[in-house]
Amino acid sequence: MTSSSSIEFSHYQFEDLSLNDLYNVLKLRSMVFNHQQRLIEISDGKCIEIDDKDSNCIHIIGKLPNQQIVATARLFDKQSPLKWGRFAVDPNHQKTGFGTQLLDYLDSIIDSKPIEMNAQSYLVDWYSKFGWSISGSEFLECGIKHVRMIKNM
Repeated sequence: MTSSSSIEFSHYQFEDLSLNDLYNVLKLRSMVFNHQQRLIEISDGKCIEIDDKDSNCIHIIGKLPNQQIVATARLFDKQSPLKWGRFAVDPNHQKTGFGTQLLDYLDSIIDSKPIEMNAQSYLVDWYSKFGWSISGSEFLECGIKHVRMIKNM
């Protein structure tokens, strides 16, 4: 596990992403969801990472000084409440604080607007530390236990 505290966040509409950044965001999400979490296998092939929704949201990207993308998420900002998802941190950089920094960056750009997400159930206690609350019962999404969580509502 590599540890570094120097990460810079930015966010872009889909059409403003460079081809290189888009490729690396999709690669990172594939590493986390398809390989590390085995999304395709667990869902019996029913769920795919690239879901035709990326063009309708803001992409948040965290880069190391060498420009490597190590954290990403997407934010649907044209709905109320806002919706947040596809939160991914490079497996080689997990448990280094980058996830916390990504949540802090999200807070800085949503300006206390109501927001929701479908959180993987094993992360509920962690998200709760950042002001997220459970709203509803646990459910399966793509073969993985999730729960709806809300903030600023």
